[in-house]
Amino acid sequence: MGEELVYWVWLSQCFPYGSGKIGRFLELSQDVEGLCLGGDAARAEYPIFSDQDRKRMSKTSLDRARAILDLCRELDIRVLSWADEEYPQSLRELYAPPAVLYVRGSLKGLDRELVITAVGTREAIGYTRSVTGNLCFQLAQAGVTIVSGCAVGIDEYAHKGALRAGGRTIGVLGCGLDVNYPAQNKELKDAILRGGGALISELAPGTKPDGKYFPTRNRLLAGLGMGVLVTHAPERSGSLITADLAAEQGKEVFCVPPYNIYDSGCMGVVALLQDGAKPVYSVHSILEEYYPLYEDRIDLKALSGVLIESRRAEVVREQRQRVADASVYRAGREPGVPQPVVEPPSALSELQQKLYDALTDEPRPVDDIINDAGLRSYQALASMTELELMGLAEAHPGRRYSRAHREND
Repeated sequence: MGEELVYWVWLSQCFPYGSGKIGRFLELSQDVEGLCLGGDAARAEYPIFSDQDRKRMSKTSLDRARAILDLCRELDIRVLSWADEEYPQSLRELYAPPAVLYVRGSLKGLDRELVITAVGTREAIGYTRSVTGNLCFQLAQAGVTIVSGCAVGIDEYAHKGALRAGGRTIGVLGCGLDVNYPAQNKELKDAILRGGGALISELAPGTKPDGKYFPTRNRLLAGLGMGVLVTHAPERSGSLITADLAAEQGKEVFCVPPYNIYDSGCMGVVALLQDGAKPVYSVHSILEEYYPLYEDRIDLKALSGVLIESRRAEVVREQRQRVADASVYRAGREPGVPQPVVEPPSALSELQQKLYDALTDEPRPVDDIINDAGLRSYQALASMTELELMGLAEAHPGRRYSRAHREND
C-alpha cells in the first residue's frame, strides 16, 4: 500500500469511530488520496458530506496520520486499509466499515474460514465459564475460528477454549493495541499471537479504553462471525448489541439456555431466546447450521460426525417447513441416483434466484457460485440450503454444488 496508506489513516481520523460516512464514501469512490489532497473542491463533489464533515476533514492533519504510522512501526503494529487484500471481506461489507485496521498477528485466509463470535458478560459464573470454554474448545477442534473481545469473563474463556484445542482465535479490542487492557489478560493476548491468531482494533495506538468505544467495537465482533454465540448476559449488556447487529446482517444468533431463568444475570439470554435465538444444547446445535456449506472445513472426526448427521435430519425438517410454500422438495435423495427436475417456482426470493442462476449442471465450489451471483457469503448460506431442500440444487463432496439432476440426464 506504501504512501497511499497515510491517506487511509487520515480518513479514519476524520470521522468518529463507527461513522457510516466512510462506508458511504467508499461505495462511491476509493480515491482517498484525492479526497485528502483535493481540498474543499474535491469534497464538495460528494453530497454525502455535510458542511460540518468538510470542516472536520479540513482540520484533520495529514501529519497526524504520518505520526500514527510512525508509532505503528515502532510498536510492530501492522495497518490494513479497507482496500488491502488481507482486510476481512466481512468487515468491508459493513454499513460502517473501519477505514483501517490495526493488527498484530495475521488475518490471512480468514474469509475462507468458518468464524463464530462468542460474547457474554464480564461477570461470568462457574457454569457459564465452563460451558463457554468447552463449546469454544469443541468448535476450534472442528476447525472453527473463534472471535471474541479479550475482556475478562466470557470473552477470556472463549479465547482460552480455542487455544486449548490448538485452534485459531481473534481478539477485537476496544482500545489501542499497545494499551494493556484489561491488565490481567496480557498473557492471554500473547498466547493468542503465539497460537497463530490475531489482535485487531480500529482505534489508533495510544487510545485508552472508554465506554463509548465498546458499542462501536461490537459491530466488528458481529461482522467477523458467521454467527454469534451468547452464553451469559444480563438484560443490559453489550453482548445484546452484538447479537442484534448480527441478526440485522442475517446471521444466526445462538444462546446457551440459562441455568436459572430467575437470575437477573441471565435476562439478556432469556430475551434473545424469546426473540428467536437458537438454543444451544451441544456444539452440534451450532455446527449443524453450517455443515452443508462448510463440509470440507468442519472436522467431523474431531467430534461425532454421526451425531451431526442424525441431528441434520431435524434441521432439514425445520428448513423444509420454511420453504414449503415456495415449492415441492426432494426427500430421501440417494447418492448417484438421478432425480427429477423441479422447475424454479415463481416464488423464489431475489437471493434464491441469483444463486439458482449462478448454478450449473457441473458441480462447482460454493465460493465461486456465490461470487458469480454477486452475493455476500452470509447472505447466501441459508438460501443455498433452501434451494437444496426445494430440489433445485444438489450438494457434492468438497463443498461443491450443481443444479439438481434432470430426469433425462
